[in-house]
Amino acid sequence: MKILKIYQNFFLRNLIVHTFIIMVILACVYDEIKLDGHDWPYMIEKVSIGYFPCIVWVTIFNVFIIRPFLFKKKLKTFFALFVIYWTSFYFFMNWFFPLVGLGNFKTLQILSLIINGMFFYFMHVVITKKITDADKDIMNFKSELSFLKQQLNPHFLLNAMNNLYGESLSEPDKVPDRILNLSDMLRYQIEATKKDYVLVEEEIAFVKKYIEYYTFRNERLKVTQKFEGAFDEIEIPPLFFLPLVENAVKFSAETAEPFIILDLKVKCRNLSFTIKNNYLDSGSRLSSTGIGIENLKRRLEVYGLKHELSCRKEKNMFVVKLNIWHLPTAVL
Repeated sequence: MKILKIYQNFFLRNLIVHTFIIMVILACVYDEIKLDGHDWPYMIEKVSIGYFPCIVWVTIFNVFIIRPFLFKKKLKTFFALFVIYWTSFYFFMNWFFPLVGLGNFKTLQILSLIINGMFFYFMHVVITKKITDADKDIMNFKSELSFLKQQLNPHFLLNAMNNLYGESLSEPDKVPDRILNLSDMLRYQIEATKKDYVLVEEEIAFVKKYIEYYTFRNERLKVTQKFEGAFDEIEIPPLFFLPLVENAVKFSAETAEPFIILDLKVKCRNLSFTIKNNYLDSGSRLSSTGIGIENLKRRLEVYGLKHELSCRKEKNMFVVKLNIWHLPTAVL
C-alpha cells in the first residue's frame, strides 16, 4: 500500500521516474563524456540541459496528441500529428544539442529517450486504470457485503417472530422472558454487522445463546457442543455460523427426538466447524428459502477467505462442514 500511495503522488512519482531516466542516460553517455576529460558535475549539467526539452516535448506529445486523439481512436488525426511531431522534434534536437554543446549525442539516443518517455506514460495510464478498476471493485464488494449483512437481521427476525407467535398461543407466560432473550441476540447482531471481523469467542457466545433460546422452547432438543482452541485470538466475519445453526434447529424440530451435534475447532489460524442434525427424510412440512446458506457462500467469496463448505445427508442426518484457513488474528 505504501508503494501505491507513492505512485499516486504526482510529485514523488515523477521525481522517481525522471531520476531513473537521468541515471540511465548518464550510464549511456558516461564513456563518451569521460573520454573528453570531464567530471561528474559537468556530465549531470549537460544531461540535465539536454533532458529538460525532452520532458517538455514528451509532455506535449502525451497531453495534446496521445490523450485527445489516440485514446479517443481518432487515428487519422493522430498519425498525421505523430509525423509532424517526430519531424519537428528531430530538427529541434539537431539544432538544440549542438547549441548547448551536446553535438556528439547520436540520434539513436534521442529516439531512445523519447520512446522511453512515451513508454512510461503508457505504463502510467495502464497502472492508473488498474488502480481505478480495483477501487471500483472494492467499493462494489463493500456495498454487496453491506447488503449481505443487512439480509441476516430480517431473516433471523422473521424466524424469531414466527416462533414467538407460536409460544404466545401455547405458553403466553413465557413470552416476556423470551423477548428479553431475543433482544440480547438482536443487539449482538446489530453491533456485529457493523464490523468486518469479530472474535471467534464472541461468535461462540452468540451461538450458545441462540441454542439456549431454542432448547428452552423445545425441551426435546438435545444439543452436544464441543469447542477446542484459542478463541480469543482469532477473528472471523460476524454471524458466519448463524445460518447453519438456524437450519439445524429448524429441521431437527420436526423429528420425534431432535438432536444437534456441534463441533468447532481452532488451530493456529485455521478453523473447522461441523454441525450435524437429524431431519425427516420424507413428509417434512418445511421448505427452505435458501437465503441463509446462499448468503454465507457469497460472503465467503466476498471476504476472499480460503475455505471449503460441504453439505451431505447420512441416514436421516444432515452434515455441514465449514473449514476456513488463514483467518486474521486480533490486533491487541
